[in-house]
Amino acid sequence: MKNRKNVENNTLLVTGYCFKILLAMILKQFKEEHKENAAVIGRVTQLYGFGNYNANLPSLGQTLEKLTGEFINGKYLYDKQRELQMGKPVLKLNGYYKTVLFQYIGYEGIVDFTKKVIKEEQEKARQLALIQNDSLEQNFFYVCYYYGEFKEVVKCQVVVLNNWKNLQYTYLYPLKNGTFKKFLASGTAKRRADILHVRTKTLMDGRMIDGGEDILYVGHTEPGTNAFMLGVFSAFDINNRVVAGKIIFEKCDSKAEMIAKSTTLKIPAYIAQELRNVRIENDGIIPNSTFDISSKSPYSITYDKIPGNYTFTLFQEEKLLGDFQFSIHSDTYKLASLTEGVLIVKDNFELIQNGSVIHFSLQLTGIAFFTRLEVFIKTYYLNKGSADIRGVFSGLDIENRLINGAVQVIYKPCLAK
Repeated sequence: MKNRKNVENNTLLVTGYCFKILLAMILKQFKEEHKENAAVIGRVTQLYGFGNYNANLPSLGQTLEKLTGEFINGKYLYDKQRELQMGKPVLKLNGYYKTVLFQYIGYEGIVDFTKKVIKEEQEKARQLALIQNDSLEQNFFYVCYYYGEFKEVVKCQVVVLNNWKNLQYTYLYPLKNGTFKKFLASGTAKRRADILHVRTKTLMDGRMIDGGEDILYVGHTEPGTNAFMLGVFSAFDINNRVVAGKIIFEKCDSKAEMIAKSTTLKIPAYIAQELRNVRIENDGIIPNSTFDISSKSPYSITYDKIPGNYTFTLFQEEKLLGDFQFSIHSDTYKLASLTEGVLIVKDNFELIQNGSVIHFSLQLTGIAFFTRLEVFIKTYYLNKGSADIRGVFSGLDIENRLINGAVQVIYKPCLAK
């Protein structure tokens, strides 16, 4: 069922006729409140509160900030005045400006203002028609999940507005007392074929700054029909590190359901198994050498010796299980199977334990006697150029039995160029 209701919308449409009256009433009330500073607030920049203005003297921006408790851009209202002077028939108000402008002169909002102030019946009907059409606009509610700074899955409330042009984010970090620390952001979305790009801004030091970007796959259907959307994010975390990772949007049927799902500590298993540890973090450092890139950079000398041809001969309690051969390319570090009929689905190799151990992790398919294989060998074999390399392995055979034992490795390094 489509969720068409009068809920929070990111854009309020106001006719030029109504806005002219609204602005005149705002300026009249402000000037009456500050008659003693009439000469000062006669200057445009001081009146609206932008550019070269005195923050110690009255301005509309500061007055409206006191009503909202949030940052108000004084030039925003000045720009709307300019649009009115240029003859724009319909103006758009966003964010706090949708309500605070009306509340400042004693009205609840656009509906209350229109019914009580606009006397011209044709103009009143025109404004009320805009409000009615605006209220039919379809909004969507999602819970967004990602792996966060504190090694746990974080939830975020996402409200999609304005026909997928704008998104409102409320990030929730649970506190020990049962409440949440909230971080707010707003996003603007653009769709390219089957991809949705969302660029976000967040409030910092009294102004909106660039936050990050979400890239979501939405398919070729309307995004609002998707129960889930998968994608990636890149941003700065609360420790001001550059981070990236996988992100999942789960659709809710209502705002109430979104709030209920996002404020419970329970992370659904179908979310946790997808997101745990799926995160990239870059510390805020400027490396001065190849050894300063990260804490593991000094071990790149050993890492450079890994490429070559490998033969793993696996034993379990002195019983020969079989062989597996593969190569690691000297230029690209790409790992490829050399055993006929065996394909490598996923692979990873890394230096662990301060560069003293190589860990191979392989997922295989085809004519193989095992499906997953984890192998650990000491790196001093490579550093010494030893031919007798031994290590240990564990994994799953083709019958899904857990296996482990010893591995003998024949290693032929790449020829020097």
